[in-house]
Amino acid sequence: MRLSSRDVAFTAVFAALSAIVIRLVPGIPIVGVSGASIKFDAALAPIYGMIIGPYLGFTAALFGGLITAGNIFDIFTSFSPAVSALIAGLLTQKEVFGKSKVRGWMVAALVLGLLILAWYTTGVGQQALFYPILHVAGFALIIGTRGWTAKVFKQGRTEGEGWHVKTTHLLGGITTMVVAYMFTKPYAADVWILSYLSLPMFLIGGIIIVYSLFGAGKSSFILAVSLASYCGIIADHMLGNLVFINSIDLFIPLSVVQDFFLKPLGLPNVSALFMYMIPVSTVERILLTVVATVFGVGLVLALRRTNLFPRKPEDQPM
Repeated sequence: MRLSSRDVAFTAVFAALSAIVIRLVPGIPIVGVSGASIKFDAALAPIYGMIIGPYLGFTAALFGGLITAGNIFDIFTSFSPAVSALIAGLLTQKEVFGKSKVRGWMVAALVLGLLILAWYTTGVGQQALFYPILHVAGFALIIGTRGWTAKVFKQGRTEGEGWHVKTTHLLGGITTMVVAYMFTKPYAADVWILSYLSLPMFLIGGIIIVYSLFGAGKSSFILAVSLASYCGIIADHMLGNLVFINSIDLFIPLSVVQDFFLKPLGLPNVSALFMYMIPVSTVERILLTVVATVFGVGLVLALRRTNLFPRKPEDQPM
């Protein structure tokens, strides 16, 4: 792959932007890690992948994190937004290598799938079996939409179609949200997994409803950006979780986690802490996805209108 001066410039600008955001914008504190937080560069990383492609996006996000890393934990977590940029870029790119038959969505699904499997190789993951609900939902969205995201991303909007409601999808979305609401009721408490399933089902139901209302019109571009952003952001989340788990007793004393978080909350172990944090994680990831979508849509369309969009036509999805 030949790099143009524009590619290099965008990569450098995005790396610098991540560094500035990490340094200056307050983040969301990470449970168990003193002074560490989830920075809002997590919302920017998917945008990098969509604009300069998966590989340069990965590089920009990684360098931005490494520049500002203050300890070894920060170095390892710098790979989380990089993976987010990689997946978002792959989902908005039809082919991975030139005219090969390997599609971007296939590699994105593979990367996210491996991260989910890696969760279950840990002792924490084997005790918190249902924690990766949000991540499995993202994997299902990739498999379900396949090349649709890349196609719509290239078009910028769906041509030649007016606005109309997709009734089947609308009913499916409403049904999903009703079932999710039922799972929050006391009579579902006996089956403890149901309460954890309710949050991702609300999310999936909402996405289906939005698609049913706007999926056939120009707003499908917004949905494509949102889907790519969400899948990237949850990949970032899972890799961050894995780094955190493997850092316990290496960089993060287990006694700190026990004394400051497990005991005050009445939780028996780290696995219970992850399950306890599912609602918080859901809100965080939705917030980051919304931020990424708003800024991503605006920036991509602005760059295209000014002919500054760095991805070459032949490199974009067909």
